[in-house]
Amino acid sequence: MLYKQNGIAIQVGDHVIVEGNVKGTVVCDYDQQKCLEGYEDWLTKETLIGGGTLSKGVMVKTNELGFIHYPDEDDNIICAYP
Repeated sequence: MLYKQNGIAIQVGDHVIVEGNVKGTVVCDYDQQKCLEGYEDWLTKETLIGGGTLSKGVMVKTNELGFIHYPDEDDNIICAYP
């Protein structure tokens, strides 16, 4: 997955701004099957409650909004240090 504003690949551990002005950290990259240490259980292929799996995109952890999954490239994900 790429940052839409500059075309650079989003990496696990990147500090980002999401949903306007909320700071967060990319903790999982489902496309590459990579995650920060301690988030290995999030790379599951099991069906989630309500259906579906976390099989593509990235998961961002924020203090204000909790975890946000972006399955596709999104204008709302901005690199905090361009």
